[in-house]
Amino acid sequence: MKILIITVGSYGDVLPLVGLGRELRARGHTITFFTNGHFSNLVQQAGLGFVPMGSAVEYDEVANHPDLWHPHKGWRVIMKRMMAGPLQEFYHLVCSHIEAGNTLLVSSTLGFVARLVQETHHVPNVTVHFSPGVFHSAHQAPRMPGLPLPNWLPVALKNGVWKFIDHLVIDPILKPTLNQFRRELGLPPVSRIFHTWLHSPDLVLGLFPEWFATPQPDWPPSTVLTGFPMYDDAIDANLPITIQAFLETHPRPFIFTPGSANKHGKRFFLEAAKACQLMNRPGIFLTRYPEQLPQPLPSRIAHFSYAPLSQLLPHSAALIHHGGIGTCSQALRAGIPQLIQPYAFDQFDNGERINRLGVGTTLSKNRFRGRLILERLDFLLSSPIVQAACNEVKTYVVANPSLTETCTLIERKFL
Repeated sequence: MKILIITVGSYGDVLPLVGLGRELRARGHTITFFTNGHFSNLVQQAGLGFVPMGSAVEYDEVANHPDLWHPHKGWRVIMKRMMAGPLQEFYHLVCSHIEAGNTLLVSSTLGFVARLVQETHHVPNVTVHFSPGVFHSAHQAPRMPGLPLPNWLPVALKNGVWKFIDHLVIDPILKPTLNQFRRELGLPPVSRIFHTWLHSPDLVLGLFPEWFATPQPDWPPSTVLTGFPMYDDAIDANLPITIQAFLETHPRPFIFTPGSANKHGKRFFLEAAKACQLMNRPGIFLTRYPEQLPQPLPSRIAHFSYAPLSQLLPHSAALIHHGGIGTCSQALRAGIPQLIQPYAFDQFDNGERINRLGVGTTLSKNRFRGRLILERLDFLLSSPIVQAACNEVKTYVVANPSLTETCTLIERKFL
């Protein structure tokens, strides 16, 4: 098949689909990857065809936005940017690569362009969701800041809350531009966009396992869960020499990262440095934006722009992070505890699920302070219950070849 992969987002959105693309390419399919120009090297080094949708400068403009990591404003930044962008241009760009009768679309959650092409050209489309927080269920609602919807509330009440949010909060941002373009394409208007329309009727893939999030009765009927993709661009089994040297002299460090696209983690790293000093433990700070780091760094703390977590975490004591789903899954596979300081998006829900599994806990941004970090890490590392839970969950993740299963499912469905 000719497979067009369309993804919108950060490394956490791009990397899993690069892994999927590589696996599909190895099976003989032709892969063309559509995403922001910021990721051109990442995609091309994986041996995949690349078509830029937006420039690296535009990516940086979003990453620099002061509200991007705000728990209530962050998603508005993303949605407004999507609707303000060249939707028509991207639509026609994807259409120009369609080969009638032999093309499949694979799109991430925000791949609205793929849904439009699916409707106008009758091309099959697979919507891929990386975390369960995307599903706005009235049965088991995802954990969202400022929106407590516990399981014991009546389903009808929770469904009414979701309708309220759709009609008064989400749709007003998305509907005007999207429906105007739909009219130009001869398509009827849509509503409840994030609740219903963004899910492909052909196939919805949840790249997480059922033990992490049980499918709910009101999820799209085309939904199939295949497990964590566990792809992080690890070229080989060896860590960079500089990281290996640090680990030799500073074994079992704490790993700290606020997310690959986070340019606003200055306080995160400041408090992380305090916690390492209070515990007299080594630490590794991961960020592509070193201007966030306290200067000078304490002697037992090292900074690296990037390290494949699949190779680094087995040598680590604990992972302290933002709650991105890919980062969560890598810690689960490594069998180490996690301390999560969520910022926005699905991170609150992911943190809640990590807490339920007994393999970690969360700490709010306002309480993310050196002394409290120390207390939480001390508990996680000293608890035999936490360690037993980490060991048990590790066996689930290691035993699940999800990318292979995902590709096989796609081939059986569409070949």
